[in-house]
Amino acid sequence: MRERTRINVDASEAVRPFNRFWRGTGFSPAELLLEPEMRQMLAYIGGLPNEGIKFLRVHYLYNLLSAKGGAGYDWSLLDRALDVMIEHRLKPFFELMGNPSGLFTDYEDMDQVRRWRDLVTATVDRYGARYGMDELRTWYFETTNEADSGWWTYGIKGYTNYYDACVVGLDAIDPNLPMGGPGTARTLSPIFRALMAHCDSGTSCLTGDGPPRIDYISIHEKGVNGSKEDLTPKTNAIVDRTLLVVDYLKEHHPRLAGLPIINDECDPQLGWSDHHSWHGKAYYAGIIARIVEQHDRRIIAPKAANFTFLSNDHAFIGGWSQRTIFAYFGSRNFTKAQWEHKTNLDMLVTDVDRAPPFDIIKKPGLTSMELLATLGDTVCKVTAEPPLAPDQDGLAILPTRLPGGGVSISLIHSVDAINRSGRTAVRLEVSGLVPSRHALCLLRIDEEFTNPMEVWEAQRDESDPRGPFEPVGAPPAPTEAQFAELRRAQEPALLHPISVVDCDEGRISVDLDVPLPSLTQVLVVPDTGTHPAAPTGLVVERYLGLGGREERMLFWAAGDIRPAIFYDVLVSTDGGTFEKVSSVPLISTAFLHMSPPEGVRYAVCARDAFGRRSELCVSLS
Repeated sequence: MRERTRINVDASEAVRPFNRFWRGTGFSPAELLLEPEMRQMLAYIGGLPNEGIKFLRVHYLYNLLSAKGGAGYDWSLLDRALDVMIEHRLKPFFELMGNPSGLFTDYEDMDQVRRWRDLVTATVDRYGARYGMDELRTWYFETTNEADSGWWTYGIKGYTNYYDACVVGLDAIDPNLPMGGPGTARTLSPIFRALMAHCDSGTSCLTGDGPPRIDYISIHEKGVNGSKEDLTPKTNAIVDRTLLVVDYLKEHHPRLAGLPIINDECDPQLGWSDHHSWHGKAYYAGIIARIVEQHDRRIIAPKAANFTFLSNDHAFIGGWSQRTIFAYFGSRNFTKAQWEHKTNLDMLVTDVDRAPPFDIIKKPGLTSMELLATLGDTVCKVTAEPPLAPDQDGLAILPTRLPGGGVSISLIHSVDAINRSGRTAVRLEVSGLVPSRHALCLLRIDEEFTNPMEVWEAQRDESDPRGPFEPVGAPPAPTEAQFAELRRAQEPALLHPISVVDCDEGRISVDLDVPLPSLTQVLVVPDTGTHPAAPTGLVVERYLGLGGREERMLFWAAGDIRPAIFYDVLVSTDGGTFEKVSSVPLISTAFLHMSPPEGVRYAVCARDAFGRRSELCVSLS
């Protein structure tokens, strides 16, 4: 163990505003939005505190359309897919991508270019009427995904024509709708350079009055691995290549250099389906937080670029070792469709009773997004002795002040090496607090806390004939009791019971033993003396777990957005007396209940760090 690191966070000294710029995820193909498995996943994703994930970037949305006679389309599947997002408080990062009924074959054919323009206009017109134009102005619209990865066969001219059609199609309804691209996979690829030149000094093929607008520039930089066997993401290389893009823009297209830069597939490795066991463990949680901290420290803080948004591409349906934020247990194989991005509407199963039973477990990758979602809106001054050197030893900090007082601090211990471990002793002191009573909450993801895969690997597989004689773990179909264990382990774990401290001098300190890898969230919140507001909008959806077990997914809205608000889920079979069924405190607004009694009614209660409870939010049935 290295010498103790002393870190001081001064809550009274603001350094700069802080935005939670990493709130996105994505997957492919779009019809998964209609499947029960994805609907349950979106309840967990949309339930993260403070819109911890806000945007959903889904490939091939337009493949949900089918052409009708003339220039019309059947919109019913796309309607439902977008409804599913909105119902779970998520916003589309809308890729204008797909090919309804294979209509589009040549983007140098101006008749097809104009038809694409009209499709985009019809999209905005339809969903502006469905959700309101104010809602659509909060979405992003983007080009097709990774046209430089080999599948785009329509040439550079076809690509710029396609882009012109996207812009003109949006502008026909509202020129304030954000449009950008190119979402390319390779650094400074020919398509990237061509689009930048076109938007800087080209001429729109449809308007003829100069270059089309571009409101942001999107790229895909990842911690590229040398091979599938390479276990070492290179996270700082993501930032290095992003800055190469910025330098290129400054040199060749200075007019565009100040535009927002977006990395909307900022994953630590390529190949979502490649199997690396660390995807199911604390290492992945640490890497996600590490990448966020690197972008904040190296790009945003020094104002090296107008970097505004980071998204991962990790909402696929897969197993523990794949680049996903859930572990799927069930009989369906989604890998081929997701890897090949193949839309097969004939295979679509939208009904719970027709779909094979399944269960999903949150992985630490998602839980890290829960913890990061508690960060505040202002960076505080931080000092450390010895000075922090995150690029050397992996110990990093995101110190933020909360809007209502107090602090939320992410203490990150992560390096780009699966085979490194260790522990660092940290004395964390928070000063500059308003003198009053405060609660100290410590939430932790590491190999011991919030590690459901570790629990799963230790569970006995009773179906294995060796089970009675030796401890064979990792059951492919856990029992109900084993799933209950996994669901306890998937929630953010309190490192210690919440402590209440009289901070008469506006100062609090805590000694921490910080393992590598780990993410520790430190919440210090003042006592407002008021009860939390009650949750609202409790919705209960039926699912079938493995073996046909009845399950209920609960989804509600936070009534109180203050930090350190926890939730308890309760049930009643007589309509009067409610008993708690959630075994651990929840910080997100989603919960799955297994084997509910007949005629059960649900309620959710919020409680603050001082033990005060809200009124119940009761389900309608």
